[in-house]
Amino acid sequence: MLDRKEIVVFDFETTGLDSIKDEILEIGAIRLVKENNGFVIKDELEVILKTSMEIPDKITEITGITKQMQEAEGISQDEGFHLLNALIGEDTLLVAYNIQFDLGFLESFYRKFLNPKYEIKNDVLDVMAVYKDRHRYPHRLESAIAKYNINLVNSHRALDDVKATYEVLRVMNDELPNVNKYINVIGFNKKYGVSGKRLNHVKYVAQYGGYREIEKLT
Repeated sequence: MLDRKEIVVFDFETTGLDSIKDEILEIGAIRLVKENNGFVIKDELEVILKTSMEIPDKITEITGITKQMQEAEGISQDEGFHLLNALIGEDTLLVAYNIQFDLGFLESFYRKFLNPKYEIKNDVLDVMAVYKDRHRYPHRLESAIAKYNINLVNSHRALDDVKATYEVLRVMNDELPNVNKYINVIGFNKKYGVSGKRLNHVKYVAQYGGYREIEKLT
């Protein structure tokens, strides 16, 4: 599927949308290593993090994560960072659904706990960009899960979303094996522009949905 030795599929649940002011509430990630003709899961990470701010009611409504769960199960932000960082090497391909959102929080994580000037240089793959190139609106992860009849829990919890993201990617590659074309290409809605910081090694392409804008350019 991907010409890579190792990939990490990850997802964050957060206290809000601002990667500078808000914090990561939950990390979900799987590290996959290529063996023979396929990828095998080698590591799995699912942790709730303690935050300096209260969990907004809307976030609890979406994720089901409560203050009580956070107090009973939560680990520090520092611990969470190091657990995630242990899965990511220099050559690891980072994969997520709507990855632009998660990259902002990931870079803030690195800047807080490793290097204040850290910049993400890993290659990235946005599974939403692949889906959006092939299908009309809506383009949420649950839309992709329904479209491809994927039998996985859609709970808005980080690890569930990670596993669903990888399965959507796998099914889309079976449908049309061109996902390598989407590495380091992130789509955006022209009406709203690119949210968050742009990475220097990534190409940003306006996507309208279902017209294969990225496929034509790469």
